[in-house]
Amino acid sequence: MTRLGVVVNPTADRGRADRVGARVHARLRERGVEVVELSGATFADSLARARAAVAGEHGDLDGLVVVGGDGMVHLGVNAVAGTSTPLGIVAAGSGNDFARALGLPVRDPDGAVATILRTLELGGRTVDAARVRALEGGHVEGGTERWFCGVLSAGLDAAVNARANGMRRPRGRAKYAVAALAELRRFVPFGYRVTSDGTVWESPGTLVAVANGPAIGGGIRIAPDARVDDGLLDVVLAGPLSRAAAARVFPLTYAGRHVAHPAVTVAPATVVRVEATSDGAQPPPAFADGEAVGTLPLEVRVEPGALRVLS
Repeated sequence: MTRLGVVVNPTADRGRADRVGARVHARLRERGVEVVELSGATFADSLARARAAVAGEHGDLDGLVVVGGDGMVHLGVNAVAGTSTPLGIVAAGSGNDFARALGLPVRDPDGAVATILRTLELGGRTVDAARVRALEGGHVEGGTERWFCGVLSAGLDAAVNARANGMRRPRGRAKYAVAALAELRRFVPFGYRVTSDGTVWESPGTLVAVANGPAIGGGIRIAPDARVDDGLLDVVLAGPLSRAAAARVFPLTYAGRHVAHPAVTVAPATVVRVEATSDGAQPPPAFADGEAVGTLPLEVRVEPGALRVLS
């Protein structure tokens, strides 16, 4: 009998994921799957339960399924990356950027379950993940390192993410737009030293993103050409912009058109170090997959093929 661990985020999309989770449980059991419920009261509790299950505490699992948005995908990646356990995604959040990058069903739990069970028989798909660790003076939430699958943000994009996470309304991309307007009102360029495979960029800056996938914030294409299976990270940097210029450039990220701006560069890398300097304001804490991951200085390293997804 197929055994799948399931983790549901009851707060995703204002509680909708909890209802979707009940539907997912029912559909899996209808298909003869043994469901191992791993949801905890908090992110940390759920992650600990998922990691223990993947390590064999409940016997062998055939896969781990997460129900929610990109935050739940982030949890799942931190439970299974670097292991042989595949990750199934039922996209039921407000963003769902990684699910879209994989071409998975979004807000379609029955379709997602069908995809999970069909691809489980075929072995799934291998994609890249990225590993974040703190350098001296930095800090990583929840331990010495974290995995992510989408985008790490460490500039104005991270400040917007932090503000949006604290807002209950509006929903989806509109939330990021409102948060961006609020952050732009007080924006001054941050001070950075970014080292990408040995190449150093040191400047006041506006955007710093290290991308394994193309999008953040429910479809904002911060790294439009990033691919999840090319063994590379796309490093997106925007130099110092005035508030007025930043207000003109930031909306272009929704369609990925910011990369044509002369202040923006995009380059591939495998190892990226992001440090703060005194040549600008203190950068905000970094976010990855929409979740707070730590404070600079940080190192990001791509791990090709570290994640197996049911896609």
